[in-house]
Amino acid sequence: MTKTTLLERRMAKPKTRADAKETQERRLLLAMAQLVGRNGYAETSIAQVIERAGVSRKTFYAFFTDKEACFLQAYAQLSGLLIDALVAQGNQAEGADRIEAQLRQYLETLARDPLVARAFIVEVLSAGPKALAAREAVNRQFADLVFAHTSDDALVRKAIIGGVNDVVVGALLSGETDFVSLLPKLTRFVTRRWTA
Repeated sequence: MTKTTLLERRMAKPKTRADAKETQERRLLLAMAQLVGRNGYAETSIAQVIERAGVSRKTFYAFFTDKEACFLQAYAQLSGLLIDALVAQGNQAEGADRIEAQLRQYLETLARDPLVARAFIVEVLSAGPKALAAREAVNRQFADLVFAHTSDDALVRKAIIGGVNDVVVGALLSGETDFVSLLPKLTRFVTRRWTA
């Protein structure tokens, strides 16, 4: 069975001109994410992105004004898809089972494409002020929509997300890709009693 990322799953073979345009955009977003994960944000160029996506420079600029806009769009789309998947997963269980199911989904999604995980967890920190603002907004969404049941205090929920992501960053930087092996310890961490 082939592993696919959330962005790849959304790229069906185009049937219409509009579908083809959407597929081109998704290929650009995926190429940006994977190249940033491999090379770092600063070392990734538009030329590399269009080559990997298999589109022209004109096509790139039809969608994005610059590299930053492409990266921010990729970050927003993947984060939105991931949050939707985690909320759906959480709606199917309660209590500790809910947290474990959501953490498993999160870790499995990141493990499907460690380059994309690295781009959006590590490299986003070096992509400039707009990327940092986007990251802050995504973390608030994670706190409010995914981990709302862990604590009544938004700051505590944000700290939980920070702790989980820091463990994943450590795994990424050490070359580990079996993120699901982190599940038992992260589940214990997230399910402990967090008071305001």
